[in-house]
Amino acid sequence: MRVKYGIDPTGIDVHLGHTVPLRKLKLFQELGHQAVLILGNYTALVGDPSGRDQTRARLTPEQVEVNAKDYLKQVSKVIDIAKTEVTRNGDWFSKFRFLDVLSLTTKITMQRILERDDFTKRRQAGTPIYLHECLYPLMQGRDSVEIKADGNISRDAGMAP
Repeated sequence: MRVKYGIDPTGIDVHLGHTVPLRKLKLFQELGHQAVLILGNYTALVGDPSGRDQTRARLTPEQVEVNAKDYLKQVSKVIDIAKTEVTRNGDWFSKFRFLDVLSLTTKITMQRILERDDFTKRRQAGTPIYLHECLYPLMQGRDSVEIKADGNISRDAGMAP
């Protein structure tokens, strides 16, 4: 199987919350599966809205790249980086045209996006939800398509097809 874990280099350190899914990825490696690590250099520019009660501060591409290099060093202490396919989601998103973005947005309804707990709470609180944040889950899904993933390891270390 091709199992992916995506990590957005939004800060300077891989935090403790990343270690559980990274250890799960390592287990898949040990069982003979192909681990794919996606450094979310483009999703980091959007900012993961999960668990947020407000919009994340925007990073520059340069800040994200510096963080990505540090993340890779830190992640290599948990998983076997030599046996890991490492890619950046900017490899495909940087080639997107506006028509590609429009096509991507046809894959989900606004109702489904607003069902997300983080967006529901923000909407009920009257806190703004910006359109670019709604693209984040679509981008994650596209990551799986681009690398032909059989499964995805999520933050809670669950496995999703």
